Amino acid sequence: MDELSQRIDPTTDRTAAARLLGCAPDEVGYCPRCQGLTHRYGRDAQIICPACRAAETPPGAASPAPRTTSTA
Repeated sequence: MDELSQRIDPTTDRTAAARLLGCAPDEVGYCPRCQGLTHRYGRDAQIICPACRAAETPPGAASPAPRTTSTA
């Protein structure tokens, strides 16, 4: 598991968490799944933390194709 896909403990300083996540400290919030810290607010925010996203996607799995709707 690489460094970014590990859960960031909620007791971690917001400034330190922001440095790990590559965002501003005021954009750090809680992951709704594990309550760890994540880039929750602002531009390019991901509500689900990297650790939870990594746990739900098997290694080497391609992301699902975008859903298309028929207009006919």
